[in-house]
Amino acid sequence: MNTVYGLHLSDELEKRMLRCRAPVRDAIRGRLREIATGAAKGPQRVKAAAVKVPPLRFYVYEGFRIAYRLDAESRRVVVLDIERLPVD
Repeated sequence: MNTVYGLHLSDELEKRMLRCRAPVRDAIRGRLREIATGAAKGPQRVKAAAVKVPPLRFYVYEGFRIAYRLDAESRRVVVLDIERLPVD
């Protein structure tokens, strides 16, 4: 049985996202939806994560890095950080 994963962004991260241009916000939300869908389709067996494992992340054009983790207990994709990378 597949369980739907939700999305969790803190209020501070939500405000940071509002400062991004609309196409960047859409790209971030689209990728997070893909991650949530993939997590729900994946195996329901959950392994205990190592304590010092870095968070998962993906990149969106224009130099944004989004760090997240999958919380199997609450069935959520938890966004940990949205960071604009320095441009050389």
